Amino acid sequence: MFSRRQLRIRVMQALYAFGSQGGVRPREGVKELLRSIDKAFELYCFLLLLLKETYLYAVIDQDLRMARMVQSEEDKNPNDRFIENKALTALAEHKRLDSLSNKLGLIWNPEDELPKKIFSEFKESEQYQAYLVSETPSIYEDIEIAITLFRSFVVSNELVLQIVDERSVYWESGVESMTPIVVGTIKSFKNSNWKLQPRKIDKEDEEFIKMLFETTLENEEEYARYIGDKSQNWDTDRIAAMDILLMKMALAEILNFSEIPIKVSMNEYIELSKQFSAPQSKSFINGILDKLVTELSKEKKIVKTGKGLKE
Repeated sequence: MFSRRQLRIRVMQALYAFGSQGGVRPREGVKELLRSIDKAFELYCFLLLLLKETYLYAVIDQDLRMARMVQSEEDKNPNDRFIENKALTALAEHKRLDSLSNKLGLIWNPEDELPKKIFSEFKESEQYQAYLVSETPSIYEDIEIAITLFRSFVVSNELVLQIVDERSVYWESGVESMTPIVVGTIKSFKNSNWKLQPRKIDKEDEEFIKMLFETTLENEEEYARYIGDKSQNWDTDRIAAMDILLMKMALAEILNFSEIPIKVSMNEYIELSKQFSAPQSKSFINGILDKLVTELSKEKKIVKTGKGLKE
């Protein structure tokens, strides 16, 4: 379900939370990490369900307009292009999504106004109007308009973000990381089928996040000394806690995951610093890690296996 970068983010969030919860045992921290992964799947289903409900409201909206006593020309001759969208029609009929939603308690209230509000805004958009009058209808266009609806109107809606934050502590700030996963699911639509993500991460990914979490914790004092030695020109008390955490995770990965190339680990944590740290953090983290990798390599403390993994 998650890419390795998204899994690293989950571990980072779990370690950050662990550091602020005095007295919590590492084993409990791992359980919370795995629970956050499970809860992320609930958010995934919730967002897909909201996309589905928004489409279903579009169907209801057209039925209501056609039932009016006084009809406009548009009411009399409705454009069915969006209603007949193959991808969204299949989503509305997706039995596994319905089954999962029921099991997870994600039952939508028919009286809820949110799908109506989202569709009403979407209906006025240039993208929607252009889609209705396209002269070259295709499944590609059906998928692209579904992505536009999701990205620009569902997950950007302030009320949606508010509901997500209020529903579960595990969902807070999760929409951003979940958006590309849902978009990937939409893009995977083929031959009238939606291929939903698996509920559980595979064994390899589970071992990766558990080892990264535990190794970072077990060796954090040693890694802190490494970082401190290379930060002598910096006031270590003023170095952002997130920067230090990202460098500790990078060291844990570089020193203990023999199958992951050094450059991959370096690039991943520098990218995470762009997203979660201050603008200047990228250069700082890159500089410190580069010095440490050079030194630790000379001391033969970094062992990589497989062709090309030493770089």
